[in-house]
Amino acid sequence: MYILVPYMNLVIEYLNKKDFQKLLITLFVMFSLLPYMKNITVITNNNSVINLVYIYFIGGYLRKYNDDFSKDKMKYYILSFIGSLVLMLASIIVIDFIKPNHWFAFLTTSSPLEAIAGISLFLIAKNITISYNEIINKIAASTFAVYLIHCQAIFFPILWNKIVRADQWQSVPYTVGYELLVACVIYCGATLIDFIRIYILKTYLKFKVRFVG
Repeated sequence: MYILVPYMNLVIEYLNKKDFQKLLITLFVMFSLLPYMKNITVITNNNSVINLVYIYFIGGYLRKYNDDFSKDKMKYYILSFIGSLVLMLASIIVIDFIKPNHWFAFLTTSSPLEAIAGISLFLIAKNITISYNEIINKIAASTFAVYLIHCQAIFFPILWNKIVRADQWQSVPYTVGYELLVACVIYCGATLIDFIRIYILKTYLKFKVRFVG
């Protein structure tokens, strides 16, 4: 991603608004709609660099045309977010009735409903004025580290298949509670790991400065 960022920034800078919208629509169709059509596969890993490029371009558009997503449109962001959640919940009931083993079809990271919900939630948070909080800022600063740790290619199968064992909990009545617990434990654990990393790095740099001095 870091290698591609300079080139993606050039695309973001030089595309006009209309062409940028066409690009996003194309990517949305490729990554959020085509996977639901039979015998069409665009990507096999939702954590791939290609999928992250898609997300990066969405962020680039929101930043470039920031004035189009102002606070006065908050009600639309909220309605879009709630509507997406309602449709996802409804899809569970409908699909479970038609194909019991595919009830989670619209709950994956490539789901168009999840994409819309994610963007809407981002716009809601973007337009909310929150006062400075040191604790929240420190925790938030480790969010990217949490993502990298729990999606790391080598650790990924160990975490989800051997420790969490997500597949075994899909059919139990309290699966939602278990999922929330797992999410909290993973986030707190990965954040703690990043805090330790920061502490070790700061300690090393202080020692290095003193030693050089």
